[in-house]
Amino acid sequence: MDLKQEVGNPTSIRITRIVKENRSCHTLYFDIPWSDCSIQPGQFIMVWIRGVDEIPMGICYHDDKEMAMTVKRVGKATEALQALQPGDYVGVRGPFGNGFTLNCKNPLLIGGGIGMAPLRYLTQPLLHVGSNVTLLVAAKTESELLLYDFENRASNNFKLKIATDDGSRGFETLATELADSLLKKNDFDRIYACGPELMMAGLLTLALDYGIPLEASLERYMKCGCGICGTCAMDPRGLMVCVDGPVFSDEQLQNIDEFGSYTRDSTGQRRPL
Repeated sequence: MDLKQEVGNPTSIRITRIVKENRSCHTLYFDIPWSDCSIQPGQFIMVWIRGVDEIPMGICYHDDKEMAMTVKRVGKATEALQALQPGDYVGVRGPFGNGFTLNCKNPLLIGGGIGMAPLRYLTQPLLHVGSNVTLLVAAKTESELLLYDFENRASNNFKLKIATDDGSRGFETLATELADSLLKKNDFDRIYACGPELMMAGLLTLALDYGIPLEASLERYMKCGCGICGTCAMDPRGLMVCVDGPVFSDEQLQNIDEFGSYTRDSTGQRRPL
């Protein structure tokens, strides 16, 4: 076994540019870290901030020259990432986990809050292969929406829907309620979701009701990212978010007892969602 490859080929990356998306989220663009880099939408990398911590981060953008991750300020590590400037370096390793599948023609993508990040990347290859993409972007209020450049996208096979809890932008409704309305009116063949887990639990119920396959990206506390520490294992089967996920199918989600109910903190204690 190649230990270096097993733990994700540790290296360093240079931040090339930073975009402030909203009041709490910044997108950091950086040079491609590996010469043979192939990161699938939904996979993640572990990011090490010297003297602070190492945390998992999803990829929100990827082309031939650069990649990007969107960082929401929630603690010391993310605050340190947002304090970086172009030209600064951080350590990375990966990629890890399973990504989204791309075998669909009429997908519905639903991103809640920071959950829009991996769906932004997923939208790229789906449009490239000619899928008819409907993207539902949701947040509590307009200032928390992550719209990236989708507002200005002109495409016959792309539709943008916006939902905010307070009605400050788009429909005044929950993501699940707008999704239900869209599912009644359209012939979708797959649902992709990322965001608050209670939202995704509601979307799973809808997917089962409508008989449409669903793939959802989950988040759990993790330390290693490669299946060694077990801190991201979920009840009752011990599926690990870092290696079995972070993207799970509707069939898998139905057999995860804690999905939509609770998560665990750094000590392993249950914490209600």
